[in-house]
Amino acid sequence: MISISNLRKKQDIGTIAGSYADYYSNSVLQEKWTKESATELFEYFYRQNKELFFVAYDNERPIGIITSVLKPWWDGNHLEDGEIFVIPEYRQKGVAKMLLKALFKCAVDKYNATILEAHTYEDENGFPYCWYKSLGFETIDDWKIISGDIKEIMKKI
Repeated sequence: MISISNLRKKQDIGTIAGSYADYYSNSVLQEKWTKESATELFEYFYRQNKELFFVAYDNERPIGIITSVLKPWWDGNHLEDGEIFVIPEYRQKGVAKMLLKALFKCAVDKYNATILEAHTYEDENGFPYCWYKSLGFETIDDWKIISGDIKEIMKKI
């Protein structure tokens, strides 16, 4: 039976991190995740706000995660810089929606959050971008995501 809760055991982070690293290291993103770097990522979020860190469990097995940080903004608190991940064998079973609901309920009830902002990607099938659109997320055309190599930028400033 699948359930959503806050983190039950610290080692659950490592279990999810290993699956996350395997998946994204072999995705269209060509990111080079390791279990250690993914564990660092999830521990960072956990330290930011334990209340906004949810894990999906199949009985005692961690199968998914959602987390975010809260940022005050002119129109209320925004959920920013988050991660959602469900191990592939549990996709299309409603787990990601359950995770979103848990995060949103906590964020609204405890922090009066108004908006979730995130960046995403799409694979050859349009996933996960098409999934977000199906839920009502919109693309903001005039926003740009930027990224830069700090050492190269330092040479120019």
